[in-house]
Amino acid sequence: MIGVFILTLIPLFNGSFNAGVLIGPAVTALVMIFLATLELRTTITEDGIEVKFWPLVTKRIFRSEIESAVVRKYSPIREFGGWGYRFGRSGTAINMQGNDGLELTLKHGSKLVIGTRKPAELTAFMEEYLRDESLEAEGLKLREIRENKLPR
Repeated sequence: MIGVFILTLIPLFNGSFNAGVLIGPAVTALVMIFLATLELRTTITEDGIEVKFWPLVTKRIFRSEIESAVVRKYSPIREFGGWGYRFGRSGTAINMQGNDGLELTLKHGSKLVIGTRKPAELTAFMEEYLRDESLEAEGLKLREIRENKLPR
C-alpha cells in the first residue's frame, strides 16, 4: 500500500498539479487508514462468544446456541474466497490472517469460523468451556433476554 501511495504522488512532482491529481493519493490514504484500523477481537465469557471485527461487524453467540466447536486448519481462499468478513460454502468466516480458526456449529445449523493466532490455547480452552454444564442455565437466561429484544 505504501508503494501504491508513493506511485500516486508522482504526478505531483512532475509539475502537472491540479485538483484531480489529489484524488489518487487521498483514496489510497483512506484505504490505508481503514486497513490499519481493522481489528479482530474475540471475547469468550461464561455467557457466550463475542466477535468484534471493528469497524465492520459485531456478532454475539450465546453459549446455549453452540452445538459444537472445534479448532481446525482451513483454507481461507478455497473455503471463503479470502480474508475478512466472508461467506462461503463452509459457512461464514471472520478472519484477518493465517489458516487456523475456531469453527462453531450452531444449533440452527449454520457454521461460523473465527480466525485465531493461538490454536493450541484455544483448543484446550474450548474443550473445558463446552464441558462446563453449570453455566447452561445462565446461557438460557441470556437467550431469553435477547429474544425479548432488550438492548445489548
